[in-house]
Amino acid sequence: MRRLRELRLSVGQPSMRRLQQLGGKTRAANGDEVDALPRSTVSTVLRGSKLPRSEFVSAFVTACLQYGGHPPEQVAEATERWLAHWRVLYAAQGGEGPEGETAQAAPVTEAPKGVSVPHHLPLDVRYLAGRGAMLKAADELAQRHRSSVFLVSGPVGVGKSAFAIRWAHRMTDDFPDGRLYVDLRGAHGPLDTEHALGVLLGGLGVHEDDCPAEPRRRVELYRSLIAHRRMLVVLDNASDTDQVRPLLATGAHCRTVVTSRNRMSGLVAREGARRLTLDVLSPEAACAVLCAVIDGEYLVNARAELEELAELCGYLPLVLRLAAVKFADRPGQGFRHFVRTMRDDSQLLSLALDGDRGSSIRAELEFSYRRLGLEAKRYFQRIGHLDDADFTLESGAALAGIPLAEADRLTGVLESEHLVTEVGRRRFTMHRVLQAFARTKAKEYAAAGRTRALAVA
Repeated sequence: MRRLRELRLSVGQPSMRRLQQLGGKTRAANGDEVDALPRSTVSTVLRGSKLPRSEFVSAFVTACLQYGGHPPEQVAEATERWLAHWRVLYAAQGGEGPEGETAQAAPVTEAPKGVSVPHHLPLDVRYLAGRGAMLKAADELAQRHRSSVFLVSGPVGVGKSAFAIRWAHRMTDDFPDGRLYVDLRGAHGPLDTEHALGVLLGGLGVHEDDCPAEPRRRVELYRSLIAHRRMLVVLDNASDTDQVRPLLATGAHCRTVVTSRNRMSGLVAREGARRLTLDVLSPEAACAVLCAVIDGEYLVNARAELEELAELCGYLPLVLRLAAVKFADRPGQGFRHFVRTMRDDSQLLSLALDGDRGSSIRAELEFSYRRLGLEAKRYFQRIGHLDDADFTLESGAALAGIPLAEADRLTGVLESEHLVTEVGRRRFTMHRVLQAFARTKAKEYAAAGRTRALAVA
C-alpha cells in the first residue's frame, strides 16, 4: 500500500533483512513459529494496493518505527493509529484477503460486496399467546424514539426471549445488512466479553484467527465493522450491564435488543435504553397456552382445573408449557389427577424436558438465586412463607425480623432481579412458583444447618 511504502522511505528504507529481524516472530494457525514479516510478503504488499492482514500492518509499522529510533511509547501509539485506519478500511471493504487479492470497495451505506448478510436470528416463535398488545406497543415505541438500545425485561419464565425473537423477526425489513444474535448465558455460565465479541465478529465474517486477542481491540473492530451498516443485534439472556455494554451496536443505523431478568437500570440511565417490562400472562391467555398443547378431549368439563393449573404455574409461559407437555406425555393419568399433583411444590419445581437444557424451571430459578447475596437469600426464603402472595415492607420486615429500612433495601435487590414485583405503593407480590421455590430453599437451608450442627456435635 502507498502509505506503507511512504512510511518505509520516511525512516530511511531499512533493508528487507533488517525489517524481517525487527518484525520478530509470530505463530501460524498450525502452531508453528514463523517470521512476522516474510520478505516475499513484504515485497508483494509494498508493490501493490492490496489490503494486508492486520498482523502484517502491526508488525511492519512497529519494525519501521523501531528502525527509525522512535521511543517505545511513540511506537505503540503510532501502531495503534495505523490499526485504527486499517479497521475503517476493513469495514468499508468487507475484510482483509490474502496478499495478492484485490479488495473490493463498497459504499459504506450497504453491506460490503462479496460479504454474505448474516441472518442469525433463531427460528421465529410459532405461538406467542397474550403478547399482541405488547408487540404493538414495542413497534410504536421504536417508531417514536430514536434510541438504538431496547431492553426486554421481566421475571424468570415470562417469555422474554420468545418476545424479543418474534419482535426481531417483525423488524427484519428495517435492517437489510443483517441480523446478529448471541445467547449471553453460554453453556457453562455467562459469556465474557471476549467470547461474546468472538461470536459477533464471526457473524460478521471475521475468522477466529483474525480476531484481536485484546478485548478492547475486539470492541473497536466490531464497532468499526457495523458503524455504517443497518444491522439488528439481539443480545439474549444478559446477566448485567457490564456484560452488555461493550456489545452494544453504536452505529447510527443499528439497533440492539437486550433481554434480561435484571432491570439493567444502568443501560437506561447511561445509554438511554428504552425498557419494555413483560408481566405474567392474563388468566385467559395462560389457559390458551395450556389448551394449545393439551388435546381438548382431556379438558371436557375441567374448566375449573384448567384455571387452577394456570394459577399454580404463576401464569408464566415457560411453566405453563412445561406443565402442558408433561401432561401430554402421560395423559392416561387424567387431567384432574395431574392438577392435584401440581399442588405439591416439589412436583411443580421439577417440571423439565428431558435432554433440553434451558427447559427446567428449577434451573432457571437457581440461576437468579445464585446471584443474590446471603442476606437477600435469607430474606427471599422468609417472605416465601407469607400466606398471601402480596406483602408490604412492614410485613416482610416483621417476618424476617429485620428493620424496615433493611427490608426496603433487600426488597429492592429482589425486585431488580424480578423475584418480587411492585403492585402498589410499598406493596409487592411474589407469584406462586417463586413462593414454592423460596420455601424449598428455606427447607434446604434448614437441613444444611442441622447437618452442620450434627457434624460439630
